Amino acid sequence: MSFFNETIKEHCPDLFDEYAADSLTYPVKYDFWVTHLIERCMRLFVWESTPIDPKEIEQRLILQGFCGIAPFKGPYSDRFIKGELTAFFGSLTGVTKYIDEKVNYVLHCPTWTATLKIGEELALIDNSSIRIPTMALIQHYATMLAHADVSLTMCMINHRADSGIPVAKSQKHKQSIKRMQTDLFNGKMFHATDIGDVGLEFVKITNGTSEDIVKLYEVREKLIKSFYADIGVRSAYEKNNNTVEAEVTSDQSFLLLNVADMLERRQKGCEEVNRLFGTNWSVKLSPEIELIREGGVNNDNSETDVSNSGRK
Repeated sequence: MSFFNETIKEHCPDLFDEYAADSLTYPVKYDFWVTHLIERCMRLFVWESTPIDPKEIEQRLILQGFCGIAPFKGPYSDRFIKGELTAFFGSLTGVTKYIDEKVNYVLHCPTWTATLKIGEELALIDNSSIRIPTMALIQHYATMLAHADVSLTMCMINHRADSGIPVAKSQKHKQSIKRMQTDLFNGKMFHATDIGDVGLEFVKITNGTSEDIVKLYEVREKLIKSFYADIGVRSAYEKNNNTVEAEVTSDQSFLLLNVADMLERRQKGCEEVNRLFGTNWSVKLSPEIELIREGGVNNDNSETDVSNSGRK
């Protein structure tokens, strides 16, 4: 439990119960999955000999599809600070014969903004061959995973209320029932108070069965695996008995095409940085993904699990 949660529970126990009940809503789950999937993507590649923290480069590639690398120029300096290479957010400008190719990069950071010539003053690194940011894919899967998590949670919670949901007939009823449902959510023994002598009317709800819970969990797991497949990473899975090895190998090659494209663009970006600034940058796939490229399908017809790709 975090310090924040401990503080709430110590000083405001009632508020903590409400916080716990509200913390599994869709917005909270969506934020969690966006953060989690970004973190997974940032572990796909290993950058070497870079004075810049790799997370700064990957962050820009994931969010905007490209990243500008140039020496930082202070706001009150007339010259570049030698050797202080920096990763910049920015936008592409300048007319060429191609609509998607530009000559200038308008970079910006909290203390400096400038327009630099691409290939002369600034090296451009692309996320993919068509500069598509990974963030769109992350948001797509975060939305579905958040809905799956909320549905799974509510299915398990509703399973506790076999009698249904009590109907409030007054504001006093509403407050008491809300407290009762919060206790239900947090797994506490509960009872309704201050209801009066009018009796309670319950509305039956679809609680869901244990089979529904299993199915929802399977949907969640398949969504996670689909996300990794879309960025070119094979996850462990149960191989269908009627799937031949040729089909598995073909599928594997299709997956590697995605991550290979991202690696190639990063390597070309490193070559450009080295050419312009005399550095020795390099980038490679994380060791876990390399196992797929070299090992292929195991003898037991299962594959290496790389859903935690990038861990060193």
